[in-house]
Amino acid sequence: MSKNFRRFFLLVLIVLLTAGTSSGTTKYEFLTGLLAARGIDWSESPEAPYNDAPGFLLRTGYVSDTVGKMDTPVTRREALRWCIESLGMTFEAGLLTDYPTGFKDEKNLSAFERGCLVIATNMNPAIFIKSDFKAGNFSGASALTQKEVRTILQRLGSASRNFSLDVVRNPVRGLKVHIHREGVPSGIPSWRFYADGIKSKAAADYFKASLKSEGYDVSIAGVNGSYSVRSQKLEDYNDVRRLEAVAKARGLTTRIIPSMSNPKTRIVPRFWIMLAIDPSYFRILPVASRSGPTDLRTLSAIYSSNRVQAAINAGFFGTMKGGKGYPIGALRVNGRNYSMPYDMRGCMAWNDNDEALFAVAEATEDAGYWPEMSNVIQAGPMLIDDGRPAGYDESFSGGLVSARHPRSAVGLNAEGSWVFMVVDGRNGMHSSGATISELTEILRAQGLVYALNLDGGGSTEIIIDGKIWNIPSDGYERRISYALGAVPY
Repeated sequence: MSKNFRRFFLLVLIVLLTAGTSSGTTKYEFLTGLLAARGIDWSESPEAPYNDAPGFLLRTGYVSDTVGKMDTPVTRREALRWCIESLGMTFEAGLLTDYPTGFKDEKNLSAFERGCLVIATNMNPAIFIKSDFKAGNFSGASALTQKEVRTILQRLGSASRNFSLDVVRNPVRGLKVHIHREGVPSGIPSWRFYADGIKSKAAADYFKASLKSEGYDVSIAGVNGSYSVRSQKLEDYNDVRRLEAVAKARGLTTRIIPSMSNPKTRIVPRFWIMLAIDPSYFRILPVASRSGPTDLRTLSAIYSSNRVQAAINAGFFGTMKGGKGYPIGALRVNGRNYSMPYDMRGCMAWNDNDEALFAVAEATEDAGYWPEMSNVIQAGPMLIDDGRPAGYDESFSGGLVSARHPRSAVGLNAEGSWVFMVVDGRNGMHSSGATISELTEILRAQGLVYALNLDGGGSTEIIIDGKIWNIPSDGYERRISYALGAVPY
């Protein structure tokens, strides 16, 4: 950050932190203080005039709300939303909309605001502390005093430097979900917009031409049997809003995928979901579409066609024309072999007698390998073996092992529970992903004693109790060969 902008940020904070307590704070003043508290270096952004911090927040999408008149007082609910948005926590707020906030008047908040409030009170350091509210009401419509603004911005500044969120939920008996987020975005985001569900090439061409007439450079691609229109990278989030409105008016679904354009970004956000599955209530089983693992389907479709309570994408697979594919490596389901082992790659094998095996398999033409195990999947590399890092890359490429990607993993913890984990990635506002080494250390810190890396990247996805709990990196569900499901007894 340049010296001039450092002085600017300090000046803003000094003004806000030393102001009196009798009068309110305008939206313009609050957003200016918010950017200062976040400490984001926007000195090199061509989209932000030097003296317009709120404009920078709105144009870059750090705040995606429509904020209204800037000279009106900021309310508590507005401050709540904007703080959580600026931390890149919009998705997490959506996950936690039905989690109790602990405030008596939570029904007066929107679902998204309730999710934001769960984050703001459970994050470390917290932005809102329940003991601050003596009557037990959040009073979201109330205008903030300048004393409250000072407190909120001080806490937001602390969170911008050292942030973590851990929330544990039990959506169904026998399932425990741990939601974790650490780090916040610190660069300048740009955005790519997608409109999906266009039924013909002619319709896609017409839509492209209409957007081009309005000054938008877009391209066309085929997605899952239909067509998609994709924008170039957009530096102004107002363009994203306009494109989204146009697409939705035509009945199209939309995807908005961010990237960080600032190469100086040092803080790395990371999001993961860990599901612990009690074997007293559920057994684990490879699951696929009703046509089998050669019929590639989304995880949602596989989930819906099987009697499972939770599912995660599983092993690697190849693709063919016509939506067909094939599992790569060993796959055995209830004693039936669908595919033989790939040489020297990690496997997980188990049966209904609570016996499990994590091992590196050798290629074989013999369908009788591990005859005591009724289920086998293969992916790799092995991550944890008897509590220690496996430490063998199984000849996977350096890019797969050492670069940060979305990751999926399965394992066992010390209590004997099955564990599904996904780490989101390729999303600079939400989560950067993990290397194989980082994934291993995350799992070990969570008490796993055995773990196997599964297919990752755009395939990484987890569904629990009918809901997708992570962000697939493509912005939509990839079709996969098979999954692992938690089947209730």
